[in-house]
Amino acid sequence: MKKYFFLPIVLISLIGCFQINDFGRQEVDPPMLGSPLIFQYEYTNHAWGYSHFGWMMDGSGLVKRFQKNAPWVVPDSLGYISEIDMQKNLNVCDSLLEHVASIELSLYRAKALTCIDGPMTKPKMTMADAGEHIYAFYRYEADRKRYKRVILSMVGDWSQENLAPNSKGVVDWMKTIK
Repeated sequence: MKKYFFLPIVLISLIGCFQINDFGRQEVDPPMLGSPLIFQYEYTNHAWGYSHFGWMMDGSGLVKRFQKNAPWVVPDSLGYISEIDMQKNLNVCDSLLEHVASIELSLYRAKALTCIDGPMTKPKMTMADAGEHIYAFYRYEADRKRYKRVILSMVGDWSQENLAPNSKGVVDWMKTIK
């Protein structure tokens, strides 16, 4: 008899964790962590004032925007960011831009994984006061509860490219996301 009493309470509690997003999908809040990859486009410029904006795509294909007023945690000098700090970044994303279909996401996730150890061109100064447009993804390392950033393309004051064969295709796909 007791289990029948607690069952509705448990179900109500679980239902309260879901919300419907703009695409009619149920979503758990906070955004999904622990996914194999999180894609990110980021623009940063420190010239003539500070600009910082872009988007992040979580493991379920939800693309969310962030803006310069968001408190942001940057990866360390080796490209690592803790799971907790990644959660902070995902939490400050302020609006849903789009939802990428799971088949499309799986295709580009597989292509991105081939770029992890891709050789990088040497950083080259190519502009002044233009900032940087960075297309990257973060790969989850479950044993250390952290993410590692893999840069695919950086264009602006400093430019650098990942030379893995699939890198350009992944960047071209990321550029279609608005």
